[in-house]
Amino acid sequence: MNIVTIFGGPRLQGNTATVLGWVEGALREGGHSVERFDLNDLDIKGCQACFTCMESADEPGCVLHDDAEPILAAMTGADAVVYASPLYMWSVSSQLKSLLDRTFCLVRDYGGPNHRSFVEGAKTTLLVTCMGPIERNAEWARDQFVRYAGYTKYDLIDPWIVPGCSEPGKLGDDVKQKAAELAARLVG
Repeated sequence: MNIVTIFGGPRLQGNTATVLGWVEGALREGGHSVERFDLNDLDIKGCQACFTCMESADEPGCVLHDDAEPILAAMTGADAVVYASPLYMWSVSSQLKSLLDRTFCLVRDYGGPNHRSFVEGAKTTLLVTCMGPIERNAEWARDQFVRYAGYTKYDLIDPWIVPGCSEPGKLGDDVKQKAAELAARLVG
């Protein structure tokens, strides 16, 4: 399978990058292709709300020409997309939020009888790491992503929130095992 991972954190050696790396490693060990995009290194502008993308029924058609273009192209050709972010202000990072906004161009006729998406049927999940607990802390990020998956018509695998993260060296073997389990669900 062709898997795209989108890393929305600024720290390439941080908790989120480490856990995402374990998911990617398990996928590669299973013989799957994995392409990662590190958003912090890219120039991705926010959606301009111009609706020009809606003029084309056959392609995403975003008018902005920046580093989101190859990501959107990879997403539309992927069997699964994994979004990963540290928890920032009860949500995903601004790097990831900007890309999520840009995926507006992937959906047509939302709320109408011909609702469809260029990523329809691909599997997806959200991986979030946070220092605190899930309750009263990370559930907003999870709930937003569940709605996003419905909007884009992804085949949703429940978002995975990893609480109590202080530093990558303290992530336990149980987290590494759950990363392997997530990889198996993505390709199963």
